[in-house]
Amino acid sequence: MIDPPLVLTMGEPAGVGAELTVKVKSIFKNQYPFFVIGDYKFLTTVANKYSLKTLKMTSFTDPFEYPNRLCVLNHSMPQEIISGKISLKNSAEVKHIIKRAVSIVLNNDASAIVTNPIDKWAVKQSGNFPYEGHTDFLASLCNEKTNSVMMLTNKDGFRVVPLTVHLPIKKVSTKITIRLLENTLGLVHKVLKSDYNIQVPKILVTGLNPHAGERSTMGYEENDVIKPVIVKLNKTGMSLVGPVSADTAFTGEKRARFDAFVCMYHDQALIPIKTLSFDESINVTLGLPFVRTSPDHGTALDIAGGDKANPKSLMLAIEEAQKLTRIRRNNVKSL
Repeated sequence: MIDPPLVLTMGEPAGVGAELTVKVKSIFKNQYPFFVIGDYKFLTTVANKYSLKTLKMTSFTDPFEYPNRLCVLNHSMPQEIISGKISLKNSAEVKHIIKRAVSIVLNNDASAIVTNPIDKWAVKQSGNFPYEGHTDFLASLCNEKTNSVMMLTNKDGFRVVPLTVHLPIKKVSTKITIRLLENTLGLVHKVLKSDYNIQVPKILVTGLNPHAGERSTMGYEENDVIKPVIVKLNKTGMSLVGPVSADTAFTGEKRARFDAFVCMYHDQALIPIKTLSFDESINVTLGLPFVRTSPDHGTALDIAGGDKANPKSLMLAIEEAQKLTRIRRNNVKSL
């Protein structure tokens, strides 16, 4: 049985999403069947620059029947798209495109979702978007209550998970709770076993404060929240180490030893992986009833339309989505 195609979302219309999608299709050709939801007219204009033909889709089988064309499920923008210049009316359509993608994958007309970057400010300014970003918005669109977690990974298997994501630093400590940490660690452990076939996942947990609090002389979160959760979950058979001071958590020896690193806040997790592999790291959303991946970079408005966007991260996101889809399918068959 052939899996349905992947579905890509265009992302912020004024960003690099269209350029990246066209470049990736030109490189992959028919290796990974996918289609993109976005403005057909604009995507065709971009594709013409790379001598790539497009097709306005009429069937979800089109990516298989027209493998040499970029198949586009049209979602027209209300205003002309100008690369690098945000239109709030166009940005308002971003959330509707994401909703269409989720509906399609839940209906089994696509096997997984790969999202191009969105501009969170623009989507929020355009109205009715009370979410931190893609991760919690996607969870809200599922039919069941879903605990979603953002994990970033690179081609070398270095995986980081921020416990809190798009929050001001001054609010991070108030959000680090026993419940959140237990749920996050439990989900990461479960996904590493099911989607990555790691029988006993080894997970390092960082502290929040310098030197992991140093016996509560620099903060109490380690002793009050992090350490008790680790002790409790290790008794259930999980393999957790921590809290580890973040300044020594990501050495080469530890990256080789641990399968994932659960960090307390956004930059604590993202700085090491982006420093090591900026163009070759991706985002995988854990906890959804479908596979969702994305490149680990932003909309790059400053270079949009200039043929400067590097497609490597989007390529890896597509490859990872395909791989995880097949693993999940094989796991279902083996039950």
